[in-house]
Amino acid sequence: MSVRERVFRGAIASEHIVQFFDSDESRAECVAQFLADGYRLGEPAIVVAKPANWALVFEQLKSFGIPVQDAINDGTIVVKDAHDTLRRLSRNGLTDASAFEEIVGETVAGLAKGGGRVRAYGEMVDMLAQRGDLAEAIKLEHLWNQLGERVPFMLLCGYAAAHFVASATHRALREICGAHTGVHRHAQDPLATWLLNSAHNAPGASSLTH
Repeated sequence: MSVRERVFRGAIASEHIVQFFDSDESRAECVAQFLADGYRLGEPAIVVAKPANWALVFEQLKSFGIPVQDAINDGTIVVKDAHDTLRRLSRNGLTDASAFEEIVGETVAGLAKGGGRVRAYGEMVDMLAQRGDLAEAIKLEHLWNQLGERVPFMLLCGYAAAHFVASATHRALREICGAHTGVHRHAQDPLATWLLNSAHNAPGASSLTH
Protein backbone atom coordinates (compact mmCIF):
# COMPACT_ATOMS: atom_id res chain seq x y z
CA MET A 1 0.00 0.00 0.00
CA SER A 2 1.16 3.52 -0.62
CA VAL A 3 1.21 6.94 0.96
CA ARG A 4 -2.27 8.45 1.11
CA GLU A 5 -1.90 11.62 3.12
CA ARG A 6 0.72 13.59 4.99
CA VAL A 7 0.05 13.61 8.71
CA PHE A 8 2.90 15.99 9.50
CA ARG A 9 2.74 19.72 8.96
CA GLY A 10 5.38 22.38 9.36
CA ALA A 11 9.11 22.55 8.79
CA ILE A 12 10.09 19.23 10.43
CA ALA A 13 10.33 16.40 7.91
CA SER A 14 9.26 13.21 9.69
CA GLU A 15 7.86 9.97 8.33
CA HIS A 16 5.59 7.58 10.22
CA ILE A 17 5.13 4.18 8.60
CA VAL A 18 3.00 1.25 9.70
CA GLN A 19 3.55 -2.32 8.59
CA PHE A 20 1.47 -5.42 9.27
CA PHE A 21 3.19 -8.77 9.68
CA ASP A 22 2.05 -12.38 9.53
CA SER A 23 4.90 -13.81 11.59
CA ASP A 24 7.73 -12.92 13.94
CA GLU A 25 10.17 -13.99 11.24
CA SER A 26 8.86 -11.59 8.59
CA ARG A 27 8.78 -8.85 11.22
CA ALA A 28 12.41 -9.47 12.17
CA GLU A 29 13.58 -9.43 8.57
CA CYS A 30 11.76 -6.21 7.65
CA VAL A 31 12.61 -4.37 10.87
CA ALA A 32 16.28 -5.35 10.62
CA GLN A 33 16.41 -4.07 7.04
CA PHE A 34 14.74 -0.83 8.13
CA LEU A 35 17.26 -0.31 10.93
CA ALA A 36 20.23 -1.38 8.80
CA ASP A 37 19.29 1.19 6.16
CA GLY A 38 19.24 3.87 8.84
CA TYR A 39 22.56 2.76 10.31
CA ARG A 40 24.23 2.99 6.91
CA LEU A 41 22.86 6.53 6.53
CA GLY A 42 24.36 7.50 9.87
CA GLU A 43 20.99 7.80 11.59
CA PRO A 44 20.88 7.00 15.33
CA ALA A 45 18.06 4.65 16.28
CA ILE A 46 15.64 3.87 19.07
CA VAL A 47 13.98 0.47 19.25
CA VAL A 48 11.03 -0.23 21.58
CA ALA A 49 10.34 -3.94 21.17
CA LYS A 50 9.45 -7.11 23.00
CA PRO A 51 12.70 -8.83 24.06
CA ALA A 52 11.93 -11.95 22.01
CA ASN A 53 11.32 -9.88 18.87
CA TRP A 54 14.44 -7.80 19.46
CA ALA A 55 16.52 -10.97 19.77
CA LEU A 56 15.40 -12.01 16.27
CA VAL A 57 16.07 -8.53 14.86
CA PHE A 58 19.49 -8.46 16.55
CA GLU A 59 20.52 -11.67 14.79
CA GLN A 60 19.22 -10.39 11.45
CA LEU A 61 21.18 -7.17 11.84
CA LYS A 62 24.34 -9.12 12.54
CA SER A 63 23.73 -11.18 9.38
CA PHE A 64 23.58 -7.87 7.47
CA GLY A 65 27.02 -6.96 8.79
CA ILE A 66 25.81 -4.34 11.27
CA PRO A 67 27.94 -4.17 14.47
CA VAL A 68 24.84 -4.11 16.66
CA GLN A 69 26.41 -4.52 20.07
CA ASP A 70 28.99 -1.83 19.35
CA ALA A 71 26.19 0.51 18.25
CA ILE A 72 24.29 -0.19 21.47
CA ASN A 73 27.42 0.33 23.55
CA ASP A 74 28.18 3.72 22.00
CA GLY A 75 24.55 4.89 22.11
CA THR A 76 23.99 4.87 18.36
CA ILE A 77 21.16 2.38 18.93
CA VAL A 78 18.99 2.69 22.05
CA VAL A 79 16.91 -0.39 22.89
CA LYS A 80 13.93 -0.32 25.26
CA ASP A 81 11.78 -3.20 26.47
CA ALA A 82 8.27 -2.60 25.09
CA HIS A 83 6.59 -4.26 28.08
CA ASP A 84 8.41 -2.08 30.62
CA THR A 85 8.11 1.10 28.56
CA LEU A 86 4.38 0.69 28.01
CA ARG A 87 3.88 0.06 31.72
CA ARG A 88 5.76 3.29 32.51
CA LEU A 89 3.67 5.24 30.00
CA SER A 90 0.39 4.14 31.57
CA ARG A 91 -1.52 6.00 34.24
CA ASN A 92 -4.60 4.16 35.53
CA GLY A 93 -4.58 2.00 32.40
CA LEU A 94 -4.42 4.98 30.03
CA THR A 95 -1.49 6.32 28.02
CA ASP A 96 -0.17 9.49 29.64
CA ALA A 97 1.12 12.22 27.31
CA SER A 98 3.56 13.69 29.83
CA ALA A 99 5.04 10.26 30.56
CA PHE A 100 5.42 9.66 26.82
CA GLU A 101 7.32 12.94 26.48
CA GLU A 102 9.60 12.12 29.41
CA ILE A 103 10.31 8.49 28.53
CA VAL A 104 10.19 8.47 24.73
CA GLY A 105 10.20 12.07 23.53
CA GLU A 106 13.29 13.15 25.45
CA THR A 107 15.21 10.08 24.26
CA VAL A 108 14.34 10.73 20.62
CA ALA A 109 15.16 14.43 20.97
CA GLY A 110 18.50 13.54 22.54
CA LEU A 111 19.38 11.25 19.63
CA ALA A 112 18.48 14.05 17.20
CA LYS A 113 20.81 16.61 18.80
CA GLY A 114 23.44 15.91 16.16
CA GLY A 115 21.15 17.58 13.65
CA GLY A 116 20.08 14.51 11.69
CA ARG A 117 17.03 12.33 11.50
CA VAL A 118 16.37 9.54 14.01
CA ARG A 119 15.37 6.06 12.88
CA ALA A 120 12.78 4.48 15.22
CA TYR A 121 10.92 1.20 15.50
CA GLY A 122 8.12 0.57 17.99
CA GLU A 123 5.65 -2.16 18.89
CA MET A 124 3.96 -0.86 22.03
CA VAL A 125 0.95 -0.13 19.81
CA ASP A 126 0.99 -3.79 18.77
CA MET A 127 0.80 -4.82 22.41
CA LEU A 128 -2.19 -2.52 22.92
CA ALA A 129 -3.89 -3.98 19.84
CA GLN A 130 -3.27 -7.48 21.15
CA ARG A 131 -5.10 -6.51 24.35
CA GLY A 132 -7.96 -5.03 22.35
CA ASP A 133 -7.07 -1.49 23.50
CA LEU A 134 -7.34 -0.06 19.99
CA ALA A 135 -8.31 3.42 21.17
CA GLU A 136 -5.13 3.56 23.26
CA ALA A 137 -3.07 2.35 20.29
CA ILE A 138 -4.50 5.19 18.19
CA LYS A 139 -3.79 7.67 20.98
CA LEU A 140 -0.16 6.51 21.13
CA GLU A 141 0.16 6.85 17.35
CA HIS A 142 -1.00 10.47 17.62
CA LEU A 143 1.51 11.16 20.42
CA TRP A 144 4.25 9.99 18.05
CA ASN A 145 2.85 12.31 15.37
CA GLN A 146 2.99 15.26 17.76
CA LEU A 147 6.61 14.40 18.54
CA GLY A 148 7.33 14.17 14.81
CA GLU A 149 6.28 17.80 14.40
CA ARG A 150 9.19 18.81 16.66
CA VAL A 151 11.86 16.16 16.11
CA PRO A 152 12.78 14.68 12.71
CA PHE A 153 12.41 10.92 12.63
CA MET A 154 11.50 7.99 10.44
CA LEU A 155 9.32 5.70 12.54
CA LEU A 156 8.15 2.20 11.72
CA CYS A 157 5.27 0.80 13.81
CA GLY A 158 4.85 -2.96 13.60
CA TYR A 159 1.54 -4.75 14.12
CA ALA A 160 0.60 -8.41 13.89
CA ALA A 161 -2.05 -8.72 11.19
CA ALA A 162 -3.85 -11.35 13.27
CA HIS A 163 -5.06 -8.67 15.71
CA PHE A 164 -7.33 -7.21 13.01
CA VAL A 165 -8.95 -10.28 11.44
CA ALA A 166 -12.34 -9.57 13.06
CA SER A 167 -14.36 -7.15 10.93
CA ALA A 168 -15.27 -5.20 14.09
CA THR A 169 -11.64 -4.02 14.25
CA HIS A 170 -11.53 -2.65 10.70
CA ARG A 171 -12.73 0.83 11.59
CA ALA A 172 -9.88 1.17 14.08
CA LEU A 173 -7.54 -0.34 11.52
CA ARG A 174 -8.45 2.36 9.01
CA GLU A 175 -7.91 5.03 11.67
CA ILE A 176 -4.52 3.57 12.53
CA CYS A 177 -3.55 3.60 8.86
CA GLY A 178 -4.76 7.19 8.54
CA ALA A 179 -2.41 8.23 11.36
CA HIS A 180 0.58 7.22 9.22
CA THR A 181 2.31 8.62 6.16
CA GLY A 182 2.63 5.14 4.64
CA VAL A 183 1.04 1.69 5.06
CA HIS A 184 3.22 -1.30 4.18
CA ARG A 185 2.96 -5.04 3.95
CA HIS A 186 5.39 -7.57 2.51
CA ALA A 187 4.55 -9.99 -0.27
CA GLN A 188 5.47 -12.86 2.03
CA ASP A 189 2.63 -11.90 4.41
CA PRO A 190 -0.63 -12.98 2.71
CA LEU A 191 -2.78 -12.39 5.80
CA ALA A 192 -1.65 -8.76 5.98
CA THR A 193 -2.43 -8.33 2.28
CA TRP A 194 -5.90 -9.82 2.72
CA LEU A 195 -6.52 -7.73 5.83
CA LEU A 196 -5.67 -4.42 4.20
CA ASN A 197 -7.68 -5.27 1.10
CA SER A 198 -10.69 -6.23 3.23
CA ALA A 199 -10.53 -3.06 5.30
CA HIS A 200 -10.17 -0.95 2.17
CA ASN A 201 -13.09 -2.62 0.40
CA ALA A 202 -15.45 -2.48 3.38
CA PRO A 203 -18.69 -0.47 2.84
CA GLY A 204 -18.05 3.20 3.48
CA ALA A 205 -14.27 2.79 3.62
CA SER A 206 -12.29 5.47 1.84
CA SER A 207 -9.11 6.05 3.87
CA LEU A 208 -6.96 3.30 2.35
CA THR A 209 -5.64 3.18 -1.18
CA HIS A 210 -3.43 0.76 -3.08
